[in-house]
This record gives sequence, C-alpha cells and structure tokens, in this order.
Amino acid sequence: MVETCGQHIKRRRTETQPLKLSRAERWNVVDEEDVFMDILSRVSVKSIWSLKTLSKHWHGSISTTYFCKLQLAHSRKNPSFIVCPTLETSMKLYSMDSRSFELSTLNTIDPSERSHGVSLYMISSFNGLICCVNVIFDEDVESKFFDLQIWICNPCTGETLLLPQGRPSFECEPCVGVAYSSDTSDYRIFRIFCTGKKIAEERESVEGYYVREGYAYECEMFCSSTGSWKNIGLVPCVPMDCGLRPYKTGHICVGGKVYWLVSLDEPGKILSVNLEGRFKVINLPEYKANQKGEDKITEATHLINLKGSLALLVLHPGYMDIWVLKDDGETYSWVPVPLLKVRIRIKDDELVLTVTSLKNKIICVTETHWHIYNVDTGKWKKIRGPRTGFRYPAVFPFTESILPCNGGVKL
Repeated sequence: MVETCGQHIKRRRTETQPLKLSRAERWNVVDEEDVFMDILSRVSVKSIWSLKTLSKHWHGSISTTYFCKLQLAHSRKNPSFIVCPTLETSMKLYSMDSRSFELSTLNTIDPSERSHGVSLYMISSFNGLICCVNVIFDEDVESKFFDLQIWICNPCTGETLLLPQGRPSFECEPCVGVAYSSDTSDYRIFRIFCTGKKIAEERESVEGYYVREGYAYECEMFCSSTGSWKNIGLVPCVPMDCGLRPYKTGHICVGGKVYWLVSLDEPGKILSVNLEGRFKVINLPEYKANQKGEDKITEATHLINLKGSLALLVLHPGYMDIWVLKDDGETYSWVPVPLLKVRIRIKDDELVLTVTSLKNKIICVTETHWHIYNVDTGKWKKIRGPRTGFRYPAVFPFTESILPCNGGVKL
C-alpha cells in the first residue's frame, strides 16, 4: 500500500519526535497535510513551482511522486491546448483555453544544446510534457546519413531533456512517434530509420519486412524508465511523407499505441505499434464501389483521437467523413459516425494545415483561422488565428504538470 503525503510526513515526524505528539495530534498531522496537498495540487504549476523555494518541507512535499500524480489528476479535469503557431529557431509556445479559445503566452523553449541554426518542432503532448525534434546539422555535405535531436520538455517548468542519439538513417530522416499511457508517467519513443545496409535478395520478398531499393528499415525504442534505446527489429512498412509538416512526424497516440498513416492509395494503410514494440498494419476503411472518386479517401485525411478511440477524418470539398476504429486485438473494423456528409464551413481555397481534437471537439487549422467542429451538436465555429498567421503550426491537447522530463524516474 502506497502511503499518502500526509501519512509519509506523519511517519517521519513521529519517528523523530515520538514523545512530543499524542495519538490525536499525530492523526491531525495526516489530515492537515492531506488537505494541504489536495488544495495545493489544484493551483497553477507556476504557483506550485514558486512555493518549492520557500521551505525544505514544501520542497520535499511537492517533489513526491504522490503529489505529482495528484496534481496531474486534477489538471486532466481541465485540459487546454498547447500551440506553436510558426516554425522558428526559438519555439514560442502558447496555451489556448478549450472553451474560449483565447491564447496566452506559456513559454519559449530554446535549449543551448540544440544543433546550431535549426528550428524545434513539437510532435506530441502527453501528461504535461511535450516531445520536440530538430534536424542535426552535419558539416559533411557528402554524408548520406541523417538524424534528429529528440527533446522532452515541460513547458510549465521550462525543464528540457535531450535524449541520447540513436542510429543515423541512410538517405532519409528517421520517423518518430511517441507512445504513452494516461495511467503512468512512463513513455516510449520510436525511431524508424533506414539501416543503409543491403539485404539479400531472397529476403526482400519476406512478408512483414519493408525494403526499398534493397535497403531494410528498422526501429529503435527509447524507454524513459531505462533512459536508453533498444533495437526492436525490422518494420513492415514506413510512415508516409506529409508536405504540410516537417519531418515524418505525423502520428497520434491512442490507448498506449502509436499510429502513422502509411498510404492513402487503395488499399490505404496505417502502421501501429504498442508499448511493447509490437507492430500491426491496419487497412483504411473501404468506400462503396459505386461512389465517385471524390467520395473516397482524399489527400486531406487525418488521424485523430475521438473520445478515446482512433478515428479517421476525411475532408472532402464541402463535407467530411469520420470513421472510428473498433479493434479487439484480433479483428478490427471501421465504423462510420452517424453524422455522415457533415457540411464543412471551410472554404475550398483554405488549406487545412493540421488537425487536432479534444473530447467532442475537432479543430482544423488553416493559414489564418481555427475551425472548430462540435461532434455532439454538429455545429461549426470559426475563430481568427494570430495576426502573423500559421506556418507549420503544431497544436495538441495539453494538461499542466510538474512531472520531470524523465517521466518521473527517480522523482
């Protein structure tokens, strides 16, 4: 049984001063400390962080695993969005209220260890932490290997953690995905890369291996609990390129699994991997054979988390389709949402740069506006974006947290 902050403090005090506290007084210590911790866990991270310097007692109480998880649990009840409107050398982050959609300055992330002159790009948000990447500048112009620096950052506390380098990728940048669970502070980072080594011709046709021009692709997994990379072998396919975002980082994590779009051509595919490093290939939903070409999977197709399930958002001129994945581990199917042929309030000449979701809201970001769709009411809302507009924007659901960047290891 894990003791609470109050129980831990009571035990420490009674061990050091057993004769100075009566039984009633000892239990009062528990009650007071638990109430204090519960109240403190509900205030902003900025306020909590400032209290750590007031006394050793408060610093020790706030730094416990129990308090960090208590604070995160309260923060999840009131999630917001974290926004990086443009791709710049210094990553300027904003918090956006999930009801009013008003922006407020959160922090600027500019680690000194970053490769010189390159921009950070946010690719994931989880448990109050974010994952960012930047390309590594190689002075050797003839080098055929590419790699990324991968960062874990806490935007509220300003802490940053540069992960160890993995194996560089031959003639292409690595594909990166982040897996996490809502029940734990542990996380996994996956890097899919080209080994640069030719494989035997007889192995090129082996099912489950992806080979391009004779080169195989493998995957490494970083575990926050060990702080190191582990090669988990060959991959069955690789994520597709997307011209609307830098690097092959377009993925989503739902239920502890990472999902990437692989291909939109019939039959379209999705690549998934779970926390244990097991891969699975999922076919995209099939449209009816008599439907016109414009009613099928389009280039404006996005993966979203819709109320805790993986969903496929397909944007068409004037309307959209939403499909939800039902997967029991052995078989899977795509179920269309009841509101098919939903009219879109986005003009045909507006390019959707990125899509995110939170609870019952789906947000499409164009170059100048937020377009918010409420799945329950079927209504759209249009809000003007920043004056400078959007350029490679990154938007994710966000909860404030005081978790360290190592995921809580040795907290």
